[in-house]
Amino acid sequence: MRADLSQRHISFLETGRSKPGQSALAKLAKAMALRAWEQRALFRPLAGGRTELSAPEHTASLPQGFFERLSPWPACTFEPDGTLVQSNAALDTLLTYAGGGEDLWQATAADGKANMYDLVFHPDGLIRWMENPEEVIPETLRRLRIEASHFPSLSATIARFESYPAVAKWTARLSDPPSVLEERYTLRGETLRVISVLSSIASPGEFGLAALRIEAFVPADDQSAALISSIAPPATLPAT
Repeated sequence: MRADLSQRHISFLETGRSKPGQSALAKLAKAMALRAWEQRALFRPLAGGRTELSAPEHTASLPQGFFERLSPWPACTFEPDGTLVQSNAALDTLLTYAGGGEDLWQATAADGKANMYDLVFHPDGLIRWMENPEEVIPETLRRLRIEASHFPSLSATIARFESYPAVAKWTARLSDPPSVLEERYTLRGETLRVISVLSSIASPGEFGLAALRIEAFVPADDQSAALISSIAPPATLPAT
């Protein structure tokens, strides 16, 4: 009713018997209050059907020292299902500080593989110190469900993600998210406020690299910037 489309038309779209036109897409996007990036995913044509992009070996193709150059901010890169490819020293040092020396990657690894989503939302992960799970969890889950239409390997991650107690508790969004979503953590009595910045590598024709996600945790205020700098000073790169 919100989209002003008939139930029959919606049913045909859901079962694949019909494809939506631009007008119907615009109405659906408005009715579902989709964010800009969700609208782009909805309008983007999928040539040849929904096929998962391959993910060959990536790390050998990336410039040496690339992730350390993202310092002083913690950063990592991972595959669409969250499987860790590489993290920089700033992130590893920050995680060691948060866990009191505990290896959080290992403590939250699923099937022995370090995973970015498990690192944050596993009961033994960063969720223990997160102040605003009611904001972060619904938005993360929403994004994962949309990306799963392009990367079916995400389905297993989502199923595992939804089984965690904190995620089960905060699946429903209680209010509209802010325009910029902060993640807030209490680490040893101090508040760390970061904004997660997700990006990808512009490599036309290289699907493996295009599928990689690069995530940097940028401090949201001066206090958080000072805290990160005190915990994880910028890495010293070898001369090239």
